[in-house]
Amino acid sequence: MRAWLDNLAPRERLLVIGGAVLVALMLLWGALLAPLYGAADSAASRVEMKRELVNFLTNAAAELRAAGNVPEQAGIEPGQSLVVVVARSAAQAGLDKTLTRNQPVGEDGVRVRFENVPFDGLARWLAELNAAAGLAIDSASFDRTRDPGRVNASLVLRQSLQ
Repeated sequence: MRAWLDNLAPRERLLVIGGAVLVALMLLWGALLAPLYGAADSAASRVEMKRELVNFLTNAAAELRAAGNVPEQAGIEPGQSLVVVVARSAAQAGLDKTLTRNQPVGEDGVRVRFENVPFDGLARWLAELNAAAGLAIDSASFDRTRDPGRVNASLVLRQSLQ
C-alpha cells in the first residue's frame, strides 16, 4: 500500500490522503458522535415530558381539591406509619394488587411502585392520599404499558407542610 502511495504524483497523493481523512471523519461522526447526540436529545425530551406530567398531576390534584371531589378517608391516625397509611389507602382505592413496593424513605417519606396500574385510578388515589394524609409527590416516574390507560409508576411521597 505504501509503495502504491509513493508511486502516485504529489497531487494525487494529496487527494487520496485528503479523501481518507474525510472518510475517517465521516465514520467517526456516524459511528460515535451522531448516536451520542441523538441519545442526549432523546433523554432531554423524556425529561421534559416527565416534567409536564408532574405539572399536570400537580394541577389536577389542586383542581380536585378545589372542586371538593376528593373524599376523606377514615382510619388515618396521627403518628401512624406512612407504609401502613399507603397500604391501607391503596387497598381502599382498589390499587393494592398493583402495588409492588412500599418502603419508608426517612421519617417523612415513602417510596411506592405500581405495576400496570390504571392511570386515572392512581391520580385519584394520589389526590385522596394528599387530602387525607398530607402526602405529596416528591418525585415520580411513569412508564407506559402495552395496555391503554395503564402505567408503571415509581413515586416518592413525602408529608407536606400544609
